[in-house]
Amino acid sequence: MKTLFALMLVISFVVPADEIDDIKNYYNEVKEHLYDEYGLYRTSVSINTEDGIYPAVGHYQEEITFYWDSEGGYSWIVLVIWSAEFSVHREYGEVLFSEPEEPWEGDTGELLFEFVSFHNSDGIPTESRWWYTGGELLQSSGQTTYPSEVIEFTPDIPGEYDYAHNAAELLAMFNSIHF
Repeated sequence: MKTLFALMLVISFVVPADEIDDIKNYYNEVKEHLYDEYGLYRTSVSINTEDGIYPAVGHYQEEITFYWDSEGGYSWIVLVIWSAEFSVHREYGEVLFSEPEEPWEGDTGELLFEFVSFHNSDGIPTESRWWYTGGELLQSSGQTTYPSEVIEFTPDIPGEYDYAHNAAELLAMFNSIHF
């Protein structure tokens, strides 16, 4: 019985690791082919390109790039990358979606991975990562890098207003542009 319990415990930790490795491999494959001649389509949105001053925000610029694919009249989002610079805050993020299952009927793939890196006015970088499967969080990890130490932590699932963007908002933005 103890052996069976130990085996089940090991399996429960191996399966998420395999799924996370699969997501990492898919992510690397997508990133490797972003600029191929026949790779993904790209739609970029630039905000405040003339560097106007926003009330109560100050300096503000943002770039959002959607990488997407299309087949049979259907389009789906694969990867979104954004960078934003506010007066005292810089943020960079990525959201990765799976390819939807065939037959495509206007569905999108599922959320697989989110990454957010930000620097506040103190210049201390913080990074957070979340891996998902079937709409459920598999694992999350984060770290804040101080000059004298690195603090690792487990971030909560990002809320609607925790960062400049979230997966649902970016998906809605993509759909408003392309449908």
